Amino acid sequence: MVTEKGVIGIRIAGLSEGLHEYDFACKASDFKNPELAEPAFCNEIRVRIAAVRTEREMTVDIETKTVAEFSCDRCLEPLKKELTGKYRILFAFSDTGALSEKSDENYRALDRNAVTVDLTEDVRETLLLSKPMKVVCADKSACTLYQENSPLNADHESETASPWKESLEKLKGK
Repeated sequence: MVTEKGVIGIRIAGLSEGLHEYDFACKASDFKNPELAEPAFCNEIRVRIAAVRTEREMTVDIETKTVAEFSCDRCLEPLKKELTGKYRILFAFSDTGALSEKSDENYRALDRNAVTVDLTEDVRETLLLSKPMKVVCADKSACTLYQENSPLNADHESETASPWKESLEKLKGK
């Protein structure tokens, strides 16, 4: 059986105790995921992994950074936003590869004889969780929707006559 190699993986066989740092650069298309295939994730994705290994466990901190291209939810103007995500996983070494107690997604069992740890899925989730639910212009003055509704434009609109404004003026005079 041939298994596909993960995009983000670290070799742990023969890894000494202490801090080990890894840097990766990848594209969203490397993950083969439709949620990351959106136009927003068209730039390079930087991944930094810090693994601290002890005799019994290994703590892995994942940090992702990219510049995503969105459109403002208010005015639909294109804008770029730097996305940063962080995630921590604790791997407990065991001889059987299974945890005896109730398992948590941030706390995982890892076979002592494992050669590599594939973190591709964890990096993908970190990227998706760093995506904002609502994307708006950082400054209201930069948003074209607010520029159109600004008091300066409201004064300009009051100078131009329209049928509904004229009828309101007539009602106001009664």
